[in-house]
Amino acid sequence: MKRATLSDRPDGSFDLEYENGRGAKTVMRLDANTYEKAIKEARVFLGTKGDGTDEDGVAWEIDGETA
Repeated sequence: MKRATLSDRPDGSFDLEYENGRGAKTVMRLDANTYEKAIKEARVFLGTKGDGTDEDGVAWEIDGETA
């Protein structure tokens, strides 16, 4: 299982921190201005389906919730 974390930015948006395919931590800024929208945007970016897995079948957890 891979994990991604959301964090608040001072401007009211969110950062998404996740581990890329090489094992390095990557941080990207999301456009969302609410936590719920940030979760949705993170799921789209990570390519998770309804069961929380990506196209390679890897399960993702975002902030403690299965993506």
